[in-house]
Amino acid sequence: MTTTTTTTLDESNPNSNLTSAAAVSTLLQLIEDYHAFNPGGVEVVPYPTAVEFSQQVSRGRPCVYRLQSLQTQQETGLNLTQQETNLNLNLKQQAEAILACPAFSWTKEELCEKVKGDVEVAVTPDGRADSLYPYRHRKSSEDEDDDNTDQEAEDEHGQGHEEVFVQPATISMPLSSLLEKICPPQQPPAPPSSSTPSPGEPKPYSQPLSSEEEPYSHPLPSEEQEPVYYLQSQNSNLTTTALSALLADVPPQIPFATPVLGEPDAVNIWMGNALSVTSTHRDPYENLYLVLRGRKHFTLWAPCEELCLHAKKVRTAHHVYDCSSSPPSFKIVLDTPSSPSPLSEVGPDSDSQSTSDSQSTSASHSDSHSDSASVSDRRIPWIPIDPLHLPPPDRLASRYPYYRHSHPLTVTVSAGEILYLPAGWFHHVRQECGVWKDGRVAPCIAVNYWFDMDYEGEKYVMREMLGRLVAVARGDKH
Repeated sequence: MTTTTTTTLDESNPNSNLTSAAAVSTLLQLIEDYHAFNPGGVEVVPYPTAVEFSQQVSRGRPCVYRLQSLQTQQETGLNLTQQETNLNLNLKQQAEAILACPAFSWTKEELCEKVKGDVEVAVTPDGRADSLYPYRHRKSSEDEDDDNTDQEAEDEHGQGHEEVFVQPATISMPLSSLLEKICPPQQPPAPPSSSTPSPGEPKPYSQPLSSEEEPYSHPLPSEEQEPVYYLQSQNSNLTTTALSALLADVPPQIPFATPVLGEPDAVNIWMGNALSVTSTHRDPYENLYLVLRGRKHFTLWAPCEELCLHAKKVRTAHHVYDCSSSPPSFKIVLDTPSSPSPLSEVGPDSDSQSTSDSQSTSASHSDSHSDSASVSDRRIPWIPIDPLHLPPPDRLASRYPYYRHSHPLTVTVSAGEILYLPAGWFHHVRQECGVWKDGRVAPCIAVNYWFDMDYEGEKYVMREMLGRLVAVARGDKH
C-alpha cells in the first residue's frame, strides 16, 4: 500500500517546501507501518500478573482489564500445575479485593456524609471544559495570516471568530449540592434535543462588541437551563482536598502496577453526567482508569498520529460564570500575561505540563516547555478535532487533510474495569451515568491513577523527535 498526500507549496521558499513535503511523507509512512504491525482495536483481557502488565507497558498499547473474568481451575476445568493454580488463585483474590472496596457500594447519602467540606467543581455552559470555543473580535491585519480566525465567520462589522482554549469556571459547593446538580432528583440526564447543540458542539456567541476585544456574555439557552457541572479537579484531589475523606474507600493502589510503575504520583476522582465531554488531548503520565459507576467512552489515537490531529497554537482564556444575571450567563475572558499558564497549573504538582481527563497539552513535551517559557504569548497547542462532531467530508478534507490517515480506536470502560492508557496516547472522553442501588440515577464515577512516564531509554526521545518532525511538516516558524 502506498500512501499519497497533497502538500501545499510556498513558492517563496522552495527549500522549506521540500523539507515539509519530505516530513509529511515520512510521517505518513510511519503511521502506515505502525498500524501494519499493530492491527486491531483495544484488547479486553483478564486481570494480569505484574509481568503481563510490564509487557503491556513495554508495548505502549492501551487495553482494558476486566476484574470479574478470572476463573479458578475448578471453574475452567483445565489441568493446571500447582504453581499455575496458585498464581491464578492469587490474581483472582487481588481482583476480588479491588471489587470489594467500599467505593463500589457507595450510596449518595454515604458520599455526602463522608465529605464534610466544599469541593471545587468545573462549570461550563455546555459540558466542554478545557476546550476550544469561538471568540469574537474585531478583525485586524494580523488576522490575515492567523489560521485560528474563521474567515467564514466574519460579519458586517468586520468581526471574526477566533478559536481560543477556554478553561472552565470553578466554584465551590458541598458534594451534596454537586450530586443534585449532576443528577437532579427524578430527572435523569436526558440526551439533548435536535434543536440544541449536542454535548461538545460549539455554540456561537451572538452579542455585538463595543470595542476591539473584550469579554462577552453567553446566556444559557433558557432560564430553566442549568450549566453543566463536573468534578474534574486534577490536583490529586483524593489526597489534597476535602475529597481525601474518600481515599480509604478506593483501592490505594493497583497491585499489578506497583512492581512496574511504583507508587502513583496522583490519585483523582471524577464525577459527572453525559453532558460532560473531554476534548482531545494527551498526557505525559501512565494512566490506570478505574470506573466505579456508569461508563466511560474513549476515542484513542496512537502517538505517531500527531500529524493527523492538526494541533494549532491558540490563545488561552477562561469562563466566568455570572449567576446573578437574568438569565445566568458565561463570559469568556482572555488570559493576560500575568495569568498562570494552563500548562503550569495542571498535574499532580504545580509545574506539571499536563493532566489526565481534560487539561493537557496536545503537542510534544518540548512544546510544553517552550510554551510555558513564553507566557506573554498566551498561546498553547491544542487539537481542534472532535471525533463526535466532525465537519462535513469536504470541509474535513480541506481543513484537516491528514485526519483521514488516522486510525481512531474506540473503547467503552464499564464499572469494574480498568483502562490502561499509555503516556502520550491522544484521547477524547465522554461518559454515561450509572444507577444507585435504589434505582436512582447516579453520576458516572471513576478514579484514575497517574504514574510519571519513564524518560530513560529511547521511547521519550523518539517521541520528541516525532514532535519536531510534525512541526516541520506543518511548516511551523519556530
